[in-house]
Amino acid sequence: MSDPADIQRLIGDMMRYGTIESVDRAKQTCRFRTGDIITGDVPWLAARSGATKSWSPPSVGEQGVLFCPEGDTRAGFVMPGLFSNAHPAPTTDDVELVEYADGARIGYDATAHALTAILPDGATVHIEATGGVAIKGPLAIEGKLTVTDTIDALGEISAKGIALSTHKHGQIKAGTDTSGVPQ
Repeated sequence: MSDPADIQRLIGDMMRYGTIESVDRAKQTCRFRTGDIITGDVPWLAARSGATKSWSPPSVGEQGVLFCPEGDTRAGFVMPGLFSNAHPAPTTDDVELVEYADGARIGYDATAHALTAILPDGATVHIEATGGVAIKGPLAIEGKLTVTDTIDALGEISAKGIALSTHKHGQIKAGTDTSGVPQ
């Protein structure tokens, strides 16, 4: 292969831009369209696949790059993740952000020191930690709170300005009468 044109063609065939044509999540493969070529099933590049794993399958129509050792598309793999008009970046702000197909967004703004998780209407959050969950700092809950076990508080508990540990009841009488409301 002494012809420089052959060498340039081989180098050009090693990396090709295109789009995801189809995805087979069970096989962890996709088909990739580059020009008039559609590959067979080839793997996509994952951020991690060892003891620590990440799973984020590419989307049909997502742009990426097909890497083909020695120009062989059958031995290739896809690196998805090039923004396009069809799949634009979710923001241009200087933040870390993941946006999901249903509109859910999880992000961190290092400048503002703010972690956000914004979910669409009807979405739920499930955290399971048999060792416990610790939150340090003020906590605001907007909505109903349901607790299925004991509440232990080291600090004061108050409702509508009435402290649980120091409130008094008026109209105390002996016998079966009930006391007045807390004061």
